[in-house]
Amino acid sequence: MLRPRLVLHIGTHKTGTSALQGALDGARDTLLAHGLLYPDTRRPPWPELPKHCSVYQAAASGDAVLQARERDALLSEFDASGAHTLLISEEGLSEPDERIPAFFAPLTDRFELEVVCLLRRQDLFVESLFNQFVREGARRESRPILTFARGRSTRDRLDYHALLSRWAALGAHVQALDFDGPGARGPGLMAAFEHALKLPALGLPDRRANPSPDMRLALLLNRLNRQRIGYDLAPLLQAARVMAQVGPPPLRHLLGSDERRRLLAEFETSNQRLAADFGVHFSADLPANEPAPAVEDLDVAYLLQLMAGLTLARPAQREAPQAAPQP
Repeated sequence: MLRPRLVLHIGTHKTGTSALQGALDGARDTLLAHGLLYPDTRRPPWPELPKHCSVYQAAASGDAVLQARERDALLSEFDASGAHTLLISEEGLSEPDERIPAFFAPLTDRFELEVVCLLRRQDLFVESLFNQFVREGARRESRPILTFARGRSTRDRLDYHALLSRWAALGAHVQALDFDGPGARGPGLMAAFEHALKLPALGLPDRRANPSPDMRLALLLNRLNRQRIGYDLAPLLQAARVMAQVGPPPLRHLLGSDERRRLLAEFETSNQRLAADFGVHFSADLPANEPAPAVEDLDVAYLLQLMAGLTLARPAQREAPQAAPQP
């Protein structure tokens, strides 16, 4: 008798995870009709998000009591569902932390473990992660891009062969895709995900849920974070979206060609192993006409346009009528 499947979509960050999780959450009934349970996501610490934050929190905690309680909750929901596949999605599961695979080790006696992971070439991933982290309220990344890129916590995320090998050592069947490659871009992210999981065509919506804004905005937010200046993020993002529609092409890269080449050389051996063991072959193409040094200075013209654009991002407000002077 075949054992049930436990499928983990582990990210990584900035590879369409928000879009995938939103689609899976919205299609929960359809998935269950095909025998797949996408468990309840409405548990702490972020019950408003359509992903399994409680699973990541338990796995990374190292707290045996919390971990056992989380596994019991998952198994109880799965047993009651009648499904044959348990599908969990949380990009935090790709963190370079040995405790995370260890959390799932007790479940391998009951389930066939599968791991699906989307990856971006290291230099592109660093830039997209920087753009994300400057905007996250819990992080408010304040280090300059080069300091961020060279930091130990960032570098530890970039050895993809080591990341996937930890899961393979647990006995998982690991499937990895290049997010920017034809395997994901060609058929579309949702279709590629369904194919990787051997799912029927479910017609999941294929739309971006958390697109990265112009890097010039990321530089501004990074500087505000460094100076510990508070700001309202929503109108800034809206003004940046307006500018992207009517202004010059957005800035997409910050690393500079010198740092980009150094970073890719550092992970060349790891990427060769990644290709040999997990079938991921990154493109060798580099951004065209990129300056050699990293871009770290604010673009004053962009900043002025953004300030002007804030008036377009906010609804016009009428001035309150003044009271008539008293005689």
